Amino acid sequence: MAYPQSYPAPIDLLLAIAPTTLSILGAGLCLWFRKINPVFCFAIAVGLSYFSGEMSETQYSAAFILIPLMWVGLAISEERGLLTPSGFTKGLSLFAAAGMIATLGYPANDLGIFSNLWIDLNYAMQWRPTWGLWMPLPALAFGAFSFAALVLTVRLIIYQRPMDAGYLGGLIALLGAALRFGDFPATPIFITLASLLLILSLFQESHRMAFLDELTRIPARRALLADMKKLGRRYTLAMVDIDFFKKFNDTYGHDVGDQVLRMVSSRLNQTGGGCRAYRYGGEEFTLLFPGKTVDEAFDYLEEVRERIQGTVFVIRGSDRPAKKPSKSKKSSSNKKVKVTVSIGVSERTEKHEDPMDVMKKADRALYKAKDKGRNCVIDM
Repeated sequence: MAYPQSYPAPIDLLLAIAPTTLSILGAGLCLWFRKINPVFCFAIAVGLSYFSGEMSETQYSAAFILIPLMWVGLAISEERGLLTPSGFTKGLSLFAAAGMIATLGYPANDLGIFSNLWIDLNYAMQWRPTWGLWMPLPALAFGAFSFAALVLTVRLIIYQRPMDAGYLGGLIALLGAALRFGDFPATPIFITLASLLLILSLFQESHRMAFLDELTRIPARRALLADMKKLGRRYTLAMVDIDFFKKFNDTYGHDVGDQVLRMVSSRLNQTGGGCRAYRYGGEEFTLLFPGKTVDEAFDYLEEVRERIQGTVFVIRGSDRPAKKPSKSKKSSSNKKVKVTVSIGVSERTEKHEDPMDVMKKADRALYKAKDKGRNCVIDM
């Protein structure tokens, strides 16, 4: 991007206040959504914006060594309350880092016996290897940004969560601020961009938590109700229930029951025909086929029912060792069980146009499937 030498007065004012204002707004939103780690990230953005014009070369180098490391530490650390030992530790860490950067602003001659240490530290922070003269940042700062970006990229690939994308995007924006540090038009723009990306990811994360079932990782009932308002004139809806799940849960425990729910949801999520799978509640799921009739969806439902029936579920025995033995030995109390589902399905008709009516028909069909002996698909 090409930055002009000057902006009109209103834009200059906006660039001067935007980084701090957006960071304070973002911190307030984080407290509202009970997300504490981003609060400290916004604090970093405020501090960087406020003191950017007063840093020496050594302080600049130290800041962009510590900031990526603190940023990635906040991104991967567990969320705790602000007024908890974890929250106090994170806050004290930021204050300690700020104090360290501030100390590096003193002239070496004023530090007495520590002057040689200060000179060596100054050299280390601004060092560039002979083969790395192309690097726009000192070697340690460049390494810190590279390390943090690698960790956040891997984390985003593994978990695919909006907040991880926000942390990575914010880090890249801070890298832009580091590369153009001291340039008035550029530095506040990049810091503002980092805050905007964090705020956007915060809203996306809240949306994900509201519409995605945390246990099964498929959309929850709220997402189903929202999608049902957008259906056309032709669609099919199926209600799916795990057979004898309460008895299964009571016999083997809730942890095993959760594993069954995850297994069934993953199979349902693989249903073809443009199907969308949702967890309706408890052991009940909903399958939605936009643009399809019952006849067109029936084979897909039979296929997923057979796939679930054919999945062998192993109940680990109580004598299973805590550590894997050197020689493979099957536990004598391991038990293999089969999980089955009953499915009731219905489609929209002129008589039943409302999606809730179609769902009630599918629910009645589900009860018929149970009365018929379970592990079958019944349409109405």
